[in-house]
Amino acid sequence: MKRKVTYFALSLIATLVLDGCSKDGDDPSPIELGVWISLDKSDTLDFRTRNTFYKSNQHMQNDSYDYQLLPKDSIQIGYRGKLFIAVEPTNHKYSMTQDELTIDFESRSSFGFDDKIMTYTKE
Repeated sequence: MKRKVTYFALSLIATLVLDGCSKDGDDPSPIELGVWISLDKSDTLDFRTRNTFYKSNQHMQNDSYDYQLLPKDSIQIGYRGKLFIAVEPTNHKYSMTQDELTIDFESRSSFGFDDKIMTYTKE
């Protein structure tokens, strides 16, 4: 009886541990840290950590944003900048190659960004 209980407990623990692991490689690749400049040179994103970037353009300088990469090529962006205003984070489709980052702000507005698809290149 003791062996059955021990076997069951070990099986349960193994299932819980393995279930918490990523199975399909759905974890998105991180955005390379550093400065990314929009193709039209109107916007700069400075990714400083795996969850924070700073945005600069003609209207704002070094304004802070939080971000999180989500499954299915989505990025969640939340304003945390100097204006101290409460803005709900927004989700956007994004794609990334070795030297280009494209974020779709056209389908959903995000504070501080133009309502269009933005493409950035790594500086």
